[in-house]
Amino acid sequence: MAENILVCVNYGHHGARLIKRGSELAKTTEANLYILVFDSLPQDDYKNDREVDMSIFKEMAADYGAELIVEESHAHNITKVIKRIAKEIDATQIVIGQRVENLWTALIGGSIIDILLHDIPSADLHVVPKPRADEEEDWNFERGITAYLYKNDDHTYTLNFDHKKNCDYEGVFFKYLQTDFNNGLFAFQKDNRVFEVRVNDGIVESLVDIDEEKDKTV
Repeated sequence: MAENILVCVNYGHHGARLIKRGSELAKTTEANLYILVFDSLPQDDYKNDREVDMSIFKEMAADYGAELIVEESHAHNITKVIKRIAKEIDATQIVIGQRVENLWTALIGGSIIDILLHDIPSADLHVVPKPRADEEEDWNFERGITAYLYKNDDHTYTLNFDHKKNCDYEGVFFKYLQTDFNNGLFAFQKDNRVFEVRVNDGIVESLVDIDEEKDKTV
């Protein structure tokens, strides 16, 4: 019988890390990978966050050969959605993050782990601890806002929130919580993938993706 792994995530930076953990498990067991995304954020308030995260999730699904499933849901019916999808794909393993489990448990007034173990006995349940699902640092950014990059003569880019016809890149700016200046991350699409670059005092020094920066330092 083929192994089918279902990774359950919500929007937010930890979702990408959790998907990576699920892909590692799928690769080890030669299993089929499914990514279940709960679309539960307010449509208007979190439009930019949703667009960036969904682009990243789609890119990761393509890279890992996974099927991406997006379900609109609310806290009260999260377990019903998981159970329905798990049954449809014959899930043999279910992966959720500890942070997500804690959030959902608080919202539904009971442990989602206990509910899933009881209602889906045929599937193994994996709860990924927070340190393994997250970056070394927490996602300490404000809500994303639309922004634009304009190229300077020295080949750097200036961040601006006013749209002009000659902008070089349009994307979403995530400002660090503990700063009075425009310091943070700028996310944009280029060559059919999502890039995240650093912004220091309103200036982007390089369009090299942050993950690629890390790879070079290893």
